[in-house]
Amino acid sequence: MKTFKKVFLFAALSMLIGCDEKVETKMVEVKQSSFEVIAMHDIEVKADTDLTEFESFVKENIAPIYNNMEGQYFTLVKGDRGVRTNKYTVVLTFDSVDDRNRIYPPSGEFVGDFGPDEIWEAFDAMLDKGIGEGHTDYVRVGE
Repeated sequence: MKTFKKVFLFAALSMLIGCDEKVETKMVEVKQSSFEVIAMHDIEVKADTDLTEFESFVKENIAPIYNNMEGQYFTLVKGDRGVRTNKYTVVLTFDSVDDRNRIYPPSGEFVGDFGPDEIWEAFDAMLDKGIGEGHTDYVRVGE
């Protein structure tokens, strides 16, 4: 049973974060990610926000901004079980620590084109807690 849980977790995480190499198992076929850094940004959507409109807005307006920056990949996920069920998290993956530091230097300044202010104002209007208000960057330490 523990092996099944590990394979299922690996499969779920691999499908979540985008991938480049196929890894086959007896239970599922998944792709193995090559990311080196994964940043998890918990966000809180306002209670009066239509979630279908929110998800569409993020897919059409926010994701392309992040995905146009070389070495960075954006995914919006919604909790299915556990303490964040029905809550959203933005997952950013980076090919390397250097890519993360190039886009988000330790100085805190933003580098790159993050699009028009109007998009961010509309996004912020849907949220109680935004992308920059609580995150953790994780660096891969093993397989």
